[in-house]
Amino acid sequence: MATHKALVLPQLSQPLQLKSLPLPPAVHGSAIVKVLSTPISPNAKAVFGGNFPVPLRTPVTPSACCIGRIHAVGPDATALKPGQLVLVDFWNQSRDDPHESILQGYMGGNATFESVWDSGTFAEHAQVPLERVWALNEEVLMGEGGLGYTFRELAYLGEVCIALAGLLDIDVRAGDTVVVAPATGFFGGSAVPAALALGARVIACGRNGGTLGKMEETFGGSGRFSTVVMSGDVEKDTAAIRAKCQNSKGADALIDFSPPQSGGSKHLVSCLSALRPYGSAALMGAVFSGVEVPYITVMRNNLRIQGRYMYDRWHGEQAVKLLEIGALKLRSGECGIRVQGFGLEDVQEAVDVAAKDNGWGNMIVLQPNVE
Repeated sequence: MATHKALVLPQLSQPLQLKSLPLPPAVHGSAIVKVLSTPISPNAKAVFGGNFPVPLRTPVTPSACCIGRIHAVGPDATALKPGQLVLVDFWNQSRDDPHESILQGYMGGNATFESVWDSGTFAEHAQVPLERVWALNEEVLMGEGGLGYTFRELAYLGEVCIALAGLLDIDVRAGDTVVVAPATGFFGGSAVPAALALGARVIACGRNGGTLGKMEETFGGSGRFSTVVMSGDVEKDTAAIRAKCQNSKGADALIDFSPPQSGGSKHLVSCLSALRPYGSAALMGAVFSGVEVPYITVMRNNLRIQGRYMYDRWHGEQAVKLLEIGALKLRSGECGIRVQGFGLEDVQEAVDVAAKDNGWGNMIVLQPNVE
């Protein structure tokens, strides 16, 4: 029986263990992917330690999005072929009830579903649903005369897809002005290259002036990027955001990635108040408490507020198109992300570094296989 190396979380709050396990089979509806690079979330340490308010069935091989190569496909696969370079996502929806979903090997909620999809990307090979795999044009992205990406850089695509989904859902178009807040975190920062790829102007908001300054150095050359250092004063911050807009009416859209600790923040009030009439907002953060919303402003200005969790099939397809034509720029020198790679045997250090260096500008990846 063929085997491979995989990390296993035996129980929450216990260390990850590197084991030799049977290679998962390519059953109907699945693909076996050779994992080349897979990001470690800044929240992974809290999730694996049982300190994040989400369920996770154990034992499990953890997972994230990944860049990989098709090793084998189930007998019902009609497009994917062994050897293809692919993007894989870990948001799995039940096929007979799409309202049931898990983040494979990371956040659960349905024990039956989790027990099936428990061979995640923190391994040399992962078993994933066919519908969460997107083929990539390796020649265009990495070939001679191509765009010059590395496997580590391409791992950022899975994160940017999430932000792109929110932007597409609220109909962001070329020429629109998009407020990104908070923009200085790992997740919020990914909305900046996504919005720029759509041809939008970006106003990046946050409290960390130093990080915003570095973002200005990275994206300022586009001519469509500006920043606002938030003070916590609602009226002052609203005026500052409006001052960066191209007209007196306000911004067209807001994409919000508020972290868990921002429940008492006033930034959402300021950002919503800076939208033009009939503007839109996508809420994509992870606040587990209530937040303040300027109710009368939302009502009188006919604002649309929408939640968006992860991304659908068509969002991923659009992201790949934008990447392959060069509109979505994810090389380290263009998107400002410094990528650090670790092997499976160094996972604990990698998880610790991801938790510590958790803002924009850093991404930690595992590299189970090296080509």
